[in-house]
Amino acid sequence: MAAKKYRAGTSVIADMFPKARVEFIHGDSLTVNLWEFDEGGDVPSHQHPHEQIVHCLEGLFEVVVDGEALVLEAGESVVIPGGTEHSARALTASRGIDIFHPVREDYRF
Repeated sequence: MAAKKYRAGTSVIADMFPKARVEFIHGDSLTVNLWEFDEGGDVPSHQHPHEQIVHCLEGLFEVVVDGEALVLEAGESVVIPGGTEHSARALTASRGIDIFHPVREDYRF
């Protein structure tokens, strides 16, 4: 894959999750998700085969992984193994980044 420049804010999806705006950037072997949630916005419980890293940039963001609730503050991350049940909820307005490996073909729009 040749180098490709990307500008944040050019492909925001506003209706994927309640009270959220997300963007996806895809490489050959991974996907990055830039996200912003209003307080109370959530991602319902689900699982997928991809390994996922959730990194909180701002706010308080609760991630429940296999029944364990973890509250992330700015600068904190959680690694979610592939195939593990998880959900998320913004306790305050929050911004962050998710990284998925391998690439999330289901999120190519």
